[in-house]
Amino acid sequence: MEMRKLSVLFALFLMAAGASAQSLKPESPYAMQAGINQGTSDSLVGTHYWYFYVTPGSNRLTVRLKNPTTLYGSKLNTVLTVTVTDDKKTWKVTKIATSKQNASEATFISNKVEKKIKIIVSVAPPNQNLIRMGGDYEIEATGDVHFDDVKNAADPIVRTYDPKTMHYSDSYGATKFLADGTVQTSNGFSGTWKVFDRENRIYTVVIGEFRYSLQYIPGYGLVRPGEPNMIEFQELRR
Repeated sequence: MEMRKLSVLFALFLMAAGASAQSLKPESPYAMQAGINQGTSDSLVGTHYWYFYVTPGSNRLTVRLKNPTTLYGSKLNTVLTVTVTDDKKTWKVTKIATSKQNASEATFISNKVEKKIKIIVSVAPPNQNLIRMGGDYEIEATGDVHFDDVKNAADPIVRTYDPKTMHYSDSYGATKFLADGTVQTSNGFSGTWKVFDRENRIYTVVIGEFRYSLQYIPGYGLVRPGEPNMIEFQELRR
């Protein structure tokens, strides 16, 4: 029984370690972790911000555009702009990863780091507000690097959104999903949320008379399950 409990805890740890997340706030970037970190860039949402540390020695940072956004089944010509800087903003380097063959990676290499430095990485989608552009990407730092532990253990749904639903979307206003399982809107509506499928991040949400089945996708927000382009509650940029 004890071994079974340990196995379950270990599996949950692996699920948490492999989960994708990122920050939309430049003043509060998300801590990268060892191995491949994943994100979904979206021109209608905004730039993602990450951080890690380089230590004395050499290191490599790679950002790979894996699955560009499609329109009617065709891949769009997507460009992700990747900017790397130190936390003091004394220097910066910018490269791009595109949907074109043999140009899907942006790689940054440093071979002569003499002290520990906090590195900030931004991944910006195309500057396009009319149609959704971007795509799934991976970001990975290797070599002489260090990572902070992820301090926020809250459910990923806990944040503020801009509602895009057909139901009172103009009346909800900014909508907060709180850690206690409640939903509060700036215009006085209230409701509840609960986990339906934790592994796939699917939730049941009730606001007033309306009931939603929603899936959380980092960088997008809450979408219809299986329909990532149908955003019901869009994650706020700031």
